[in-house]
Amino acid sequence: MIVGIGIDIVENRRIDENTFNNLKENILTVKEKEVLLTKKGKKKLEYLCGRFAGKEAVIKAIGDKEILNMKEIEILNRENGKPYVILKDYNILISISHEKNYTVAEAIVLKEE
Repeated sequence: MIVGIGIDIVENRRIDENTFNNLKENILTVKEKEVLLTKKGKKKLEYLCGRFAGKEAVIKAIGDKEILNMKEIEILNRENGKPYVILKDYNILISISHEKNYTVAEAIVLKEE
């Protein structure tokens, strides 16, 4: 059963070097930072924007059930590239997409029936 849906969009070009470094330190987990180090060029910015939009979407999907810090939410990728969320006892589906100057993410919180 779906208990919450959240969506967020980021205009990538708004993330300058200062903002990039602040976001990197304030929202990424240790594992996410390790993945970021493997990215180059445009992919580095897309990765960070994807994590930011994804975490915002998760927070919106959870709503007022809980106040979260972005570092509590971890978004990693399976071998096939599909992102997944690690957050306490939550079952969350997530999708992240990039198109030119934009990154969008949608999160769906499920409750076991």
